[in-house]
Amino acid sequence: MKPYTQYWVRTALAAACGAALSLGVVAQGTTVDFSSARGTGMNQQDVLMENVRVQVPVPNPFQPGTTSVVTTNYNVTFRFDPTTLHLVPVGIQTTDGVGCAEAQVTVYDAVRGAAAPLANASVTIGSRTLTTNALGVATFSQLPEGMTSLSAAASNYTSASQTAVLQCASPNQVAVALSPAGGTQGGLGSGQFRIILTWGENPRDLDSHMTGPAADGSRWHVYYSAKTAGGMCALDVDDTSSLGPETITCPPTNTTATLQPGVYRYSLHHYSGTQNIGTSGASVRLEFGNGQTYNFTPPATNYVGSKDVWTVFELTVQANGSVSVAPVNAVMPGISAGSVTSTQPIAAGTGLGQMESPVTFRDLTK
Repeated sequence: MKPYTQYWVRTALAAACGAALSLGVVAQGTTVDFSSARGTGMNQQDVLMENVRVQVPVPNPFQPGTTSVVTTNYNVTFRFDPTTLHLVPVGIQTTDGVGCAEAQVTVYDAVRGAAAPLANASVTIGSRTLTTNALGVATFSQLPEGMTSLSAAASNYTSASQTAVLQCASPNQVAVALSPAGGTQGGLGSGQFRIILTWGENPRDLDSHMTGPAADGSRWHVYYSAKTAGGMCALDVDDTSSLGPETITCPPTNTTATLQPGVYRYSLHHYSGTQNIGTSGASVRLEFGNGQTYNFTPPATNYVGSKDVWTVFELTVQANGSVSVAPVNAVMPGISAGSVTSTQPIAAGTGLGQMESPVTFRDLTK
């Protein structure tokens, strides 16, 4: 794209944001069309808007005084500006033409894990929908490089959407895990919530950790060596060989437990493997029995690699049963020495909640 064309595209998108993402004609006659666009939340401040059609009038050098309209489709990442209350475009990529990326999307049962891939699930990326094979895999080719969203659906399961960053250098391994639908075996009921972690091929082993309130005022810690500690939550599946899923359900299914009032804190620990949490393609989805869903992706920060900890969110249960969610979205690098002891929070993260104490993740072994 020519520099002046790119300038007007960015100007048009910015103006469109200020107009509450409506279809309209903006600066220099450029038209931004959102009629076929699809939006997906990436984290607490970014949203990916796909299939944004931009029509730019370009001077026709062969007929002076006239213009030709050039139409291009884009995926645009917007970031919320709390000062102006506007969505500001921070990333733009074209989706026209033949892409160079390949994605192998595997769909799993979130409760049974990697041992239960879902055949005949529908996976949608952009305008293309494929059906998974007997191994739960749908393979897409010629996709545009960069950020994209995908959705998955299967009979008797709750549909889910998440984002992924696709690269052209090698096939992209993407995992999606679906919860059984409410009213079916493993489905969420009233007063329950579930956390589902999936990621890519590297790092090999990312671990889910949940701490929460005990009736005596102490805090329990659910993880791979204490899957039901405290009796309030359960680690349904622990994956050690890439992709996931790792799933925590609170209260555990098939129990009569009710949520103890207090703060529940979820973190992700890079246990082993190459690369880091930021490049892992990790996706954390928080689901409630009433259908409400939150999606989280790793923050852009400096990662060390193995032993990094990403505290994702806090969930507070009040005495009357009401629940609130506060993103933390903070990373502690290189937690490796010491021992697992009590879990008191430390300074606040970039969201509203507190980061988990680093002693929670020291000297963990499998």
